[in-house]
Amino acid sequence: MNTYISKRVMSYLIFSALTGLSSISYAENADGVKFFSSNNTSVITLEKAYDRLAGKPQHELKNSTINFLQVNHIEQGRFENILGTYQMMNDKQTTGDNTEVFYASPLQKFSNEQVFALATQLANKLEQESVAVFIPSAQYSVADVCINFKNNQPNINEAITMIHEKLPAPYSSAFSLRVKNSNANFKNAKVTKIEWLGNNKNIADIKKAFPQADVSYKYGQSFLVYKNGSVESI
Repeated sequence: MNTYISKRVMSYLIFSALTGLSSISYAENADGVKFFSSNNTSVITLEKAYDRLAGKPQHELKNSTINFLQVNHIEQGRFENILGTYQMMNDKQTTGDNTEVFYASPLQKFSNEQVFALATQLANKLEQESVAVFIPSAQYSVADVCINFKNNQPNINEAITMIHEKLPAPYSSAFSLRVKNSNANFKNAKVTKIEWLGNNKNIADIKKAFPQADVSYKYGQSFLVYKNGSVESI
């Protein structure tokens, strides 16, 4: 069950040129569109999500996504495996998802309508509640923020603890972790990147909390696209 805020599906992935859709409001930027998706269909522990990330379920997720992209004539992009991390609203327990991020080629244009239509299809294909999408655009504020650890990389539990202790509570509700080596066991796996989506993140707060890390960010809009076709800005 891919989730973003309050365990809604965090799933980002990308999409293609669908015929018959209007091409107003193009998502065009040097970075290209980003999509995050998962094939996890239940609420699971972060450890279980990590096992899925390091095992067969992640390979199946990537293969399903590649098939989807090819059917929709999406140009070659790149993939990244990440660990989706969420805090449940009711009991504040941390849960997770194995997630695949697809970075679309910046040379291929998508209208917002095309992006949303493709995300809807992808959510249904993977049996997810929603798929998360980042659409880059210099016309909007920051909507994608990353902390990059080049040195002194924390393990997964250390990274989560730092977020809880160093940043305001909303930062703990949903974020993703890039793990250096998913072949290591859960306790020893190192985090190289923490990423947040949404237009409500304060860059100054993050830089103050992590002064030794490299903080990068992108301008644009982030959305949850649900399998029924509805779209929510995040």
